[in-house]
Amino acid sequence: MSYGRGASAERELIKMLERAGFAVVRSAGSKKVDVVAGNGDICLCIEVKSTKGDKLYFRLEDMDKLLDFSERFGCTPVIAVKFVGRGWRFYRPSDLERSGMSYPVTAKYGRSFHEITGRQVNLLEVLGNAE
Repeated sequence: MSYGRGASAERELIKMLERAGFAVVRSAGSKKVDVVAGNGDICLCIEVKSTKGDKLYFRLEDMDKLLDFSERFGCTPVIAVKFVGRGWRFYRPSDLERSGMSYPVTAKYGRSFHEITGRQVNLLEVLGNAE
């Protein structure tokens, strides 16, 4: 991902989160995570990626960084991927399976913006909670 495309995706996501009522901080240079967002009920630590393809490989190193920071910060870790021309998909680390030194992420799967911001519940989560 080019720096320009990545920064543009981060800014776009920040605007989406702000419109949804979140306070948002962008971490320039991505030393820890790209974006931290909260609305009083939900706190998210977000790593943002952008790709022109249908698949992206999220590196093990990036996953460890995201999990470590979000645990220490007390927020839910989220991977946000802008699939150029197809829109945004969101993943929790538990949604992904490791393959070698990365986590494959595809445009076909993932959560919607509304699911990740608590405005919509995933049907599988509802069915799982009914047991």
